[in-house]
Amino acid sequence: MDIQSSRSLAGRVAVITGGAQGIGRAIGERFAAEGATVVLADLAVDRAASAAAEIERTHGRPAFAVRMDVADPASVEQAADEVRARAGHPDVLVANAGTLLLKPVLDISLDEWRRVLDVNLTGAFVTARAFAARMVERGAGGRIIFSSSLFGRRGGRENGAYSASKFGVIGLMESMAAELAPHGVLVNAVCPGQVATEMIDRLVGERAALTGADAETVRSEMVARIPVGRLGSVEEIADVYVYLAGELSRYVTGQSLIVDGGWTVG
Repeated sequence: MDIQSSRSLAGRVAVITGGAQGIGRAIGERFAAEGATVVLADLAVDRAASAAAEIERTHGRPAFAVRMDVADPASVEQAADEVRARAGHPDVLVANAGTLLLKPVLDISLDEWRRVLDVNLTGAFVTARAFAARMVERGAGGRIIFSSSLFGRRGGRENGAYSASKFGVIGLMESMAAELAPHGVLVNAVCPGQVATEMIDRLVGERAALTGADAETVRSEMVARIPVGRLGSVEEIADVYVYLAGELSRYVTGQSLIVDGGWTVG
């Protein structure tokens, strides 16, 4: 197989939840560059629509936004039906929508705990279930890629709710990979480390407030733990999703790929 053609997503319809910004938007950019029709699903639908319009102008590929609240099963089903009506059957789902809570376990309220799990874990389940059912019904296979986290493989201070939700995503991914493989649907997860996004900016600010340190000190200490000596870029993370969505990964399923610049081994 030609290497260039094996990377191509031409003719595929790819849905990315949490696609309005950050890693989700970068995935949309990369998928469009590889020839996919891109659907950005987000609760912030106006922002997602602006991102989709820019992707379409830049890459000359169809791109549009749909409103989706991953914590609301009816919203997910409605969005999935809209995708099929406007673009055809989805070939790739990236379950990327998520929220962050930085708080010591003893300080987390039950409502805060439930909100993080509702979005990060239950939302991933509801979304993946809806799109997997459509892939199985179609009978042509597909790809489901979950966004977990470095903290879905290990815990950390102030990460109790977030880490628990992202560990759960990996368990869900592995179970779905086993169940869906006979249908030709490959299921994997990406576990990003520290990436230069709005979420990291927020995390740095919140950790600074918790510890009493200034934000630049917190950021410098974070970077110092990464062997490659810098935060990752959203484009570098998005490249891994391109791999998992394309033919180069056609024998890969049930895997969680850590992309962290060596943080876990440094």
